[in-house]
Amino acid sequence: MSIPKELEQAYEKGYRQFSWVKEINEKTDSLRTSFMKGQNVFKGERFYWQTPEKNFTLVGFGKEKELVHDLASFEQVDRFILEEKEKIYQNCSITGTGAILFGGFAFDDKQTKQNDWGSLAQGLFYLPVFLLTETAGKVYLTMNFSAENKEILHKKWLELTSEFVEIMTTTLVKNQDSTQIKTEEVAVSQWLTVVDETVKKLKEAGPLEKVVLARRMKVKSNSPFQADVILKNLQCQQTNTYFFVLESKDHIFIGATPERLLKASKTTFSTASIAGSVSRGTTQTEDESLGNYLLNDRKNKQEHRIVVDRIVKELEAMTGASIQSQKPQLLKNRDIQHLYLPIVGKRQKEYRFLKGIKQLHPTPALGGEPKELAMEWLKEHEQLDRGLYGAPIGWVAIKEDIGEFAVGIRSAVLSGNIGYLYAGCGIVKDSQAEQERIETKIKFQPMLRGIGGDEYDKSK
Repeated sequence: MSIPKELEQAYEKGYRQFSWVKEINEKTDSLRTSFMKGQNVFKGERFYWQTPEKNFTLVGFGKEKELVHDLASFEQVDRFILEEKEKIYQNCSITGTGAILFGGFAFDDKQTKQNDWGSLAQGLFYLPVFLLTETAGKVYLTMNFSAENKEILHKKWLELTSEFVEIMTTTLVKNQDSTQIKTEEVAVSQWLTVVDETVKKLKEAGPLEKVVLARRMKVKSNSPFQADVILKNLQCQQTNTYFFVLESKDHIFIGATPERLLKASKTTFSTASIAGSVSRGTTQTEDESLGNYLLNDRKNKQEHRIVVDRIVKELEAMTGASIQSQKPQLLKNRDIQHLYLPIVGKRQKEYRFLKGIKQLHPTPALGGEPKELAMEWLKEHEQLDRGLYGAPIGWVAIKEDIGEFAVGIRSAVLSGNIGYLYAGCGIVKDSQAEQERIETKIKFQPMLRGIGGDEYDKSK
């Protein structure tokens, strides 16, 4: 395929970084299948993202540019975007195409001796070599590359177009192996003690209203975990969730999260409050009864109101306008139902997207309230490194400063045949430790089932 003249003209104008977009007209497989096909060449360098409505999907292969460790902070990622936006030639402005960074920020700067996250520990973003975008019923291919002279420009164009065709014509080999999963709840007694200590602290006269405590479940498989298989399982099993996969070398961060942190268009900021939860019922009558309980339970309503109040306050600062919140509704997933409230405001033109992400993270649904006091309490008492769990994961367009981030819950970090599932719950002064443990067991369930584990016994 000959190089487009537009690319050569861009080179003549002085561009050396290119983001070339074209609609793929030929018949294509689902983007999940495309994600699977990328494993032969780009295993450990792939990502996947799909919105709850399943009308917007991103798949990335390869790392044209990578931001990791200290470079993956809010400030450094936004600085990179500001420096790169004018350097890149991009021929298309359809949302989700072109030069985008995909990745996740670390929950905090806490580090422990036991690092289960590998190079993901402090956050990771990359500009993919290949990006597939499905939006409004159409599929687009983006190729991101650089070229210092015309010879390299032509060579890279030919190499990349040829490589993409090769990837898409790969024949998938079906994995016939049955999965056997062993599980172990990590440090349960210690966690219950921390819950009790936290409740005692919250009952004291003082500003601390809520702390979100997380814990882990260790999982071990009889064969290496496969992101492709787990993603397929999650998409078959879960509804009303974002689906995400972020690979880095041997580590996989994967999940099905119901919680949007912030979506930015050119004119609006959209977020949501999700807090307070109860299990699903085994019958419609029981399910409705549990939902009504959740809508009227004092402890859960208090937990949700704390989250709403802070998100509204933060969004008002970001938009410069007053926001009136409504009553929450129910968001139902397969295993759990939550109190849920979408919140939208008009975006101030000069307000940076990642500044908004930093401002909102962590919401009281993942950290606590007040934020600073809750984070101090977590650093001192929570006995694990959250890594990317509970942190912002998503994408941002370099040229336009738009994108979307979800909160990385209902998730796991996996490497080889060992991994950890993460779950957390909001502790307020009325919380009871054993009930919170049961809630986290429910929250482990989506990923446990997704990796091929058994249903847990609720009676234990």
